[in-house]
Amino acid sequence: MSTERSIIESIAPVRIDLAGGTVDIWPLYLLLNQPKTINFGISLFAKTVIDVFPSASPQVKIQSLDQKKEHVFTWNEILDESSTPIPELILPVKLLQYFAKEHSNPRGLNLTLTTEAKSPSGAGLGGSSALSISIIGALWKWTHPRTPLDLEKDGEFLISLTRDVESQVLYTPAGLQDYYGAAFGGLQVLNWKIARNERTALPVSTLKELEARTLLFYSGKSRNSGINNWQLFKGLLDKDESVARKFKAICDATTRVQDALLKQDFKSVVNAVRDEWEVRKTLAPGISTPEMDEAYARASKITDLAFKVCGAGGGGCFFILLPEKDAGVRKKVSDAVLQSPEIKLLSFESVPHGLTVQVNS
Repeated sequence: MSTERSIIESIAPVRIDLAGGTVDIWPLYLLLNQPKTINFGISLFAKTVIDVFPSASPQVKIQSLDQKKEHVFTWNEILDESSTPIPELILPVKLLQYFAKEHSNPRGLNLTLTTEAKSPSGAGLGGSSALSISIIGALWKWTHPRTPLDLEKDGEFLISLTRDVESQVLYTPAGLQDYYGAAFGGLQVLNWKIARNERTALPVSTLKELEARTLLFYSGKSRNSGINNWQLFKGLLDKDESVARKFKAICDATTRVQDALLKQDFKSVVNAVRDEWEVRKTLAPGISTPEMDEAYARASKITDLAFKVCGAGGGGCFFILLPEKDAGVRKKVSDAVLQSPEIKLLSFESVPHGLTVQVNS
């Protein structure tokens, strides 16, 4: 392994979940018929930079720019799995612990790991998972400096590692779609299977058409998840017919979203996304906020559209999907939503690629 100074930069996109959220949680999807999730990557990137070089007085510095947190560790503290890092930095520490074991001589190195998230905290865009993927991408390159990162070959491993470490840190089962969005980007259909998952990337032309019809807003409130995943999982295990019917309706609507996207029939995409949301908001109280509901009511008076809260709801971001590419309609809808002063329009571009890692020596 190289002992020269290296600066490794890794970025990963966050995602907008069009349909089929929640069903991506293992093992919940094993209890459903043909579960799938559809999302697309956007340019509110998560970024990790590693600066590493040989040193006579080695140390590890981990800093989060957006959280304004940093700490300097000894390598003994990093490599001691029983140590308890400060909570805001526990995830990068846990990930570094894993990869440091793959390095021939980490104790002789000065390493600074810096993270930065562009999406708002608690936005429901999968920002923490995208950050984890960016961290793992940088650390993977640190330990494999001469090997090109091949996501088709290594992506599933990176996703599995991120899932397991995040589950340890968060002490809860992890949904998978955020990792796939960060690792692969683009517009993708994720079919959840026994022992494997199938990812189908839809054409970039469809992704661009979708981007032109999507408005993304931040509610001004960090997400406080409106969905209790354990209660939903328990409902399925207890054979609660109401919960089972709702999940079936979500799966059916998501299949309709896929079929409409394949045809680039965006009026049908809007209808199916709206139907998915109408079921989703009944899963638990508080998935949307009163301010979101009022914004949706104002916007829906202008044109036929779909509204959906991103992620598990309870705050954060929501998006509006229009059936047409009409700049005038788009502005009217945006103006109607922004009558609520706490709501902000988030500019973004769709991203046809996922994790990207580069090294400057």
